[in-house]
Amino acid sequence: MRIVVLGGGPGGYAAAFEAARLGAEVVLVERERLGGTCLNWGCIPTKTILRSAHIVADTRQAAEFGLEATVASVDIDRLRERKEGVVDELVGQIESTAKRLKVQVVYGEGRLVSPLEVEVALADGSGVERISGDAVILATGSVPFRLPSIDHDMPGVWTSDEAVSLGSIPDEIVIIGGGVIGLEFACAYAAFGSTVTVVELMEQILPGNDRRVVKATQTSLEEMGVRFFLGDAVESVEQHGERMRAILRSGESIEGDVVMSAPGRIPNSAGFGYPEAGIEMDRAAVKVDEHFRTNVPGVYAIGDLIGGMMLAHVAEEEGVVAARNAVAELHTVGASPHLESVRYDCIPACVYTFPEVAVVGSSRDSAKERGIDAVQAVAKFAANGKALGEGESDGFVQIAAEKGTGRIVGCQIVGPHAVEIIHEVAIAMRYGIGARELAETVHAHPTVSEVIKLAALDAAGKCGC
Repeated sequence: MRIVVLGGGPGGYAAAFEAARLGAEVVLVERERLGGTCLNWGCIPTKTILRSAHIVADTRQAAEFGLEATVASVDIDRLRERKEGVVDELVGQIESTAKRLKVQVVYGEGRLVSPLEVEVALADGSGVERISGDAVILATGSVPFRLPSIDHDMPGVWTSDEAVSLGSIPDEIVIIGGGVIGLEFACAYAAFGSTVTVVELMEQILPGNDRRVVKATQTSLEEMGVRFFLGDAVESVEQHGERMRAILRSGESIEGDVVMSAPGRIPNSAGFGYPEAGIEMDRAAVKVDEHFRTNVPGVYAIGDLIGGMMLAHVAEEEGVVAARNAVAELHTVGASPHLESVRYDCIPACVYTFPEVAVVGSSRDSAKERGIDAVQAVAKFAANGKALGEGESDGFVQIAAEKGTGRIVGCQIVGPHAVEIIHEVAIAMRYGIGARELAETVHAHPTVSEVIKLAALDAAGKCGC
């Protein structure tokens, strides 16, 4: 039983490793480095950069903690070196796991040339190799969306790839896009001393999020000096000497050293032979069923390639499930195999701004739109001893729960350690633990997670459970 995985990001290597653990012979094809966008250009390097940014921001507030300190300045070469060291360490760990599990890694540009055959233009230039398998898992991820109105070849135009490369810290930067990517970089560069302007097409930042979350996040970023143009769009970008000028639809003109295009990402499907192999597409995304099977027998697709929640941990879970399903179908002859799917309703999504944002499930309003009679309970970090002691008392925990039953349908957190403590609610949702049970669980004191307990207690009272 041989499984070929095309793409070595979180979804691809998770699929390859799971298939190998289940006894399959696995070939993993990767164009550049294992770890994909997340590890090399996305999640890991940005969080490493944000950690340095947080230290800079903390030194600015030293006096509030009774300390005398010089505001930290950025040594960009050492910052870049540290970021690259973290990335290299993790890439090495993934490479070691591949060797331990006997996953064959082939480096090169791969494309599907028939339903169960991948052609690879080898990275070392030695030629082309054809690799066939009993099943193929497509995991080619996503790429930054490039606005057609902007010449991305201009030296002063960045995508997230250039922003994370840390070539320089611009004095002024204009960021197109008020989503997760744009706001995280806005936070980092503002902390490093850049004057930051964010232009967002929609009427709010973090489109699709709860209004309370949006307001709190925008207020915090504005306090860092970030300026917002909402409900507006960049029509064109011009170069004036060494400066860049963004012309907005409203007629506003904004100058900066750099214009960063961060409107989002799109599936990386171009040039990989999917339509030629007969695979159905939905615009740029590959279409799959709930078990990650494409319309072509033996071919599965996962991660950013299929759209949906374009998050590394989602791709990883989809990769594991797709591998299990592929092995199950190959093992089962003449009977229906047990196939798995992913529950998306209890997967958290996080934004690593200052303060952090973490959400899972629905808000009360979106739950009501789906016919769920939900209540909303809010507890604030301003009343939490740990948050006050750490000087991070902005924000709240907001829980939406079904009236009568107390079933938790969602949670939104803005505040300290939000991205860590959200999992308590995700587990409750995954295993049917209601607001009352969550409130009755003893939380250690002092911890910021006590705010979840208070919100759950409020929700239980409002639900009448």
